[in-house]
Amino acid sequence: MTDRTTTPPNPAGTIELDHLMPGADLLRAGTLQLAIGFPEEVVKAWMRAGRSPNAWLIPDRRTHDGVVQWALEFPLYFALFIRGSFARGEKLAVLVSERDWPDVCEYLRLTLLGLTRDELRAAGVAPAVGEMLAQEGDYLALKHADGRIAQVTDFLEPHLFDADGVVELGGLRVRRHGDNTYSFFTADDRLEEYRLEVDGAQVPPYARPLPQASAPMLAQPFEVVTLGTTNGFDPGGPCANTLVQANGRFLLVDCGPYIRTLLGHAGVSLNQLSALVLTHAHEDHAVGLSALLSLAHRITLFCSRENAEVMRRKLALLNPEVKSPATLLDDAFDLVYVEPGQTYDFLGLELRFHYTMHSIPCTGVELSMRDGDTVRKVLLVGDNNSRANIEKAANAGVMSQSRLDELLALYAWRGDLVVFDGGAGLIHGMPADFGQNGSTQVVCVHTGTLKAEEQHLYTLAEPGHRYTIVAEHARPTPLERGLGHKALCDAYPEASVDWITAVLDAASPVSVNRGHVVVRHQDRSADVFVILAGELMVLVERDGKPHPVATLQAGEIFGEMAAVNDAPRSASVRALTPARLLRVPGELFRRFARQANLTAALPDLWRKRADLDRVPMLAEASVTTRSLLARHAVRRTIEPGATLIREGSASSTVFVLIAGRVQVYKGSEPLLVAGAPVIVEPATLIGETAPFLKAARNASIVAIDACEVLAIRGADFKRIVQRSPQLFCAISQIVKQRSAA
Repeated sequence: MTDRTTTPPNPAGTIELDHLMPGADLLRAGTLQLAIGFPEEVVKAWMRAGRSPNAWLIPDRRTHDGVVQWALEFPLYFALFIRGSFARGEKLAVLVSERDWPDVCEYLRLTLLGLTRDELRAAGVAPAVGEMLAQEGDYLALKHADGRIAQVTDFLEPHLFDADGVVELGGLRVRRHGDNTYSFFTADDRLEEYRLEVDGAQVPPYARPLPQASAPMLAQPFEVVTLGTTNGFDPGGPCANTLVQANGRFLLVDCGPYIRTLLGHAGVSLNQLSALVLTHAHEDHAVGLSALLSLAHRITLFCSRENAEVMRRKLALLNPEVKSPATLLDDAFDLVYVEPGQTYDFLGLELRFHYTMHSIPCTGVELSMRDGDTVRKVLLVGDNNSRANIEKAANAGVMSQSRLDELLALYAWRGDLVVFDGGAGLIHGMPADFGQNGSTQVVCVHTGTLKAEEQHLYTLAEPGHRYTIVAEHARPTPLERGLGHKALCDAYPEASVDWITAVLDAASPVSVNRGHVVVRHQDRSADVFVILAGELMVLVERDGKPHPVATLQAGEIFGEMAAVNDAPRSASVRALTPARLLRVPGELFRRFARQANLTAALPDLWRKRADLDRVPMLAEASVTTRSLLARHAVRRTIEPGATLIREGSASSTVFVLIAGRVQVYKGSEPLLVAGAPVIVEPATLIGETAPFLKAARNASIVAIDACEVLAIRGADFKRIVQRSPQLFCAISQIVKQRSAA
């Protein structure tokens, strides 16, 4: 193949701009189709609109609200395989800043080619395993005519913005203003200071609406739910990702695009997740990892060493604004390195991993659970090549006989359920691969359709399909009782086991539909609810209109204020998803609160939590996190002129300013910014970086007025924040900014 770069001819006429989806536009000028913005699954928006970009403009933002804005992998595949640029020896023009260009190349290198042999060794991969993965990756990689493996720079040609923020491409002149704002000029037209909007909800661009869960997700001992079932080039629906229930807790297998949306449509909140299995680092299976940074608690991440290293680097590239991008994966998740053939436990569910044959390293997983005298088993094959291609590779000497036997054994595996890759093409399987498998249920994913002649032979999974392997009774289950027990213990650690048992004995399960108003503002009902599954919204009435003030997640409790105070409801609570609740009679809860000495303590806790709610950074944290902070907060009054924090002090206490104002001093003089003194108003966190910086205070804080504050010991604040990736990431950005100042 001869390398050559084709630049579109000079565009003539007007500039036209197509808005394809939130965060993604396409500019057309003559023959130039310039893609602007690359949120997750943007290729599906291109395909739906019938567009075929022949150049890219790399945006400033890399992520936004958990949605990756640099989801560049499938746009590159689109150019290579749909447009056929590589086969024609063409490069794709990329308009990019000099600073971002190396990161673009590294991001795509990791996702397209994976780690080098040296990088595999450095990641701790066993030498024999690393060589096996490298050989198979080399075999499947795109190559030049002379056999050389193609690199990212063989596909893309950078057009760098100059010192004035200007770049030209084929008669189009682009000026970069920053903050995703650009001006475009041709000889005949101009579009000035156009801003690529990524604010607000970013929704997937599927042609078919996602199925809405019509009932709450009931706790089951062992159940598999297919959240998405197709691939990155099917505009019809979401990519293949799977949810597994194990004794009422949720294990997510792969975390692809718009994972929060997929979970919501299944009736499961993001914060119900307890663990994640990541099979490999392709975007259709892993780009949603950024969304999990908004979790209110840490979860276990089961991942092979090489895939963990790739995702560690990709997360760092996508989140350069945090304090320590290189350790973000380790800071946000409890990482468990998995080895093929070894067994790992998740709440009574055994996980056993295997390597498939894919363009980059990929692991599938066998799930098993004992049900009486029987062991129930599920095989999630993972992305895998077709049987014919595997045998062809073996004949070419790419793999050993033992490796071939391992792969062929997947087709002969028998159990209760097989979920396999039927995506076809050069690196995916075929429906016929498992045509003779003798398992109870065999279903195909990674494709949105089956051929007409295959539809009576093979089962095609759909989003929301549920496969219950070990079922619990239809009536309220012991597992639901256990989840309720944990929620009550977490919320009321002072309460005795006997009283919590009494509360659960009187509780009744309730299923509610999406949109159902569980409690209504000013209602005199007093029942208390424990959320077992789903997500709900708290709304307060202001000026006759409802205003959302908090989101309630599984494991949290609401309604206790009306029960304890014997007062009308102060807010309404509406189900955002189908939800499963435990209803506790208000009178019983009132007696429970008295016996546990909560009658006085709870109102004080609620007042402190209400104070914390007014702090913007804390308002987005979960109710559980805010309650933990409130439990450790001590209310103090500060006299005018008193020093709250003294410069040079080793104290790490964090303060929430509730009332009054304070001023910042450096030495004996007020700190000035742009000539004005720095005065802090109420509803502000003060000193929140101290527990993380391990340094003496760099300024003094002095009360101007009589002030009221909540004081939280630094060690307590740090411990609680570190259990909430959402809050940790927000504070780590501030830590980094202040460390650099």
